[in-house]
Amino acid sequence: MIKPARPRIAILGGGPVGIEAALYAASVGLPFTLFEQGQPGEYVNRWGFVRMFTPFGMNASPLGKKTLHQLRRDVPADTDFQTGRQFRDAYLVPLAESATVKPSVKSQHTVLAVGRTGWRKTDPTVKLPAFRLLVRAADNTESVHQADAIMDCTGTYARPNWLGDGGIPATGELASRPHLAYWLEDVLGAKKPNYIGRHTVVIGGGYSAAAAVCALTELGEENTSTWVTWLTRGPRTQPLPRLANDPLRERDKLAVRANNLATRCDGNLEHHAHAEIQEVVCPGPDKGVKVVATVGGERRTWEAERLIANVGYKADTGLTAELRVSEPAGDFRTGEPGYYILGAKSKGRDSSFFLGEAHSQIRQAFAEVTGNVKLNLYAA
Repeated sequence: MIKPARPRIAILGGGPVGIEAALYAASVGLPFTLFEQGQPGEYVNRWGFVRMFTPFGMNASPLGKKTLHQLRRDVPADTDFQTGRQFRDAYLVPLAESATVKPSVKSQHTVLAVGRTGWRKTDPTVKLPAFRLLVRAADNTESVHQADAIMDCTGTYARPNWLGDGGIPATGELASRPHLAYWLEDVLGAKKPNYIGRHTVVIGGGYSAAAAVCALTELGEENTSTWVTWLTRGPRTQPLPRLANDPLRERDKLAVRANNLATRCDGNLEHHAHAEIQEVVCPGPDKGVKVVATVGGERRTWEAERLIANVGYKADTGLTAELRVSEPAGDFRTGEPGYYILGAKSKGRDSSFFLGEAHSQIRQAFAEVTGNVKLNLYAA
């Protein structure tokens, strides 16, 4: 049995993890408010053109699929591979707009800061910290909200890493940042006119950068004036390490193709490993970009028309400056009782993350908040 205590839950972020947490709270019967600075599934929609590595069955929870059935919505097959936008439209939006979740969702509400007021009894045997949240609405009005537990599902996609060594900006990067592409670019779709027939420098050694390089080389086959310079920090001539018997075949196919392109360096692509970015200068939109890097101890300079900086993302820890929240390092428990970091943000600098991990975190966090260690709404 769930304990009679009804702690108030604040959920920060309306992405896949935040919506899942909201559905769980509603199903448990706990009062909650979800704060999302945009619209539910905002960032998923932004990279929605990307086909996901994981099939639907790895991205949806048993509770979510059960809810879709109850709403009489079509449920994709577990083996279906979707784009981000298809996943948002088929799964996230219906859950966010369901009758038990929608009334507690505050879209276009940005949480500016979180503090603690002390202790509030919700049950004779349970004490939870009462948090204060400063929130700004779309009309710039501000208000304070209270909660007994916080599920921080803000993720990392909003904060790209810097290009410079040591986690700091390269020279000139601060001024150039508004004119550079740090997120996933729809190179073969909506952003095609920006890249076809142009020289693009791609920086980064992960799957996002690899996808950008593969897409740009496709444009090179269509228009031979399209050129790509790929800079990776690691020493490997093959940028992406392949996983033995990788169960995600689409991910492995991307790694094979990108590695082959980097190794051959034929066509319209050149790859340079062991590159440390020293300077980036981009004076404005459509005004070109200069990239200076040290490659194997030699200083090199490239003049290009576009730059894609897919160098990963990091968590925003500024919200919790007044709390005893330790830096995320793979555990959703933070050191501050009642404050949970769920999803990609909990992984710290480790970029590998699957939604199934977040589902496990949600289950455990709500078991702790309710005091019912056996609580599991994800049981098949």
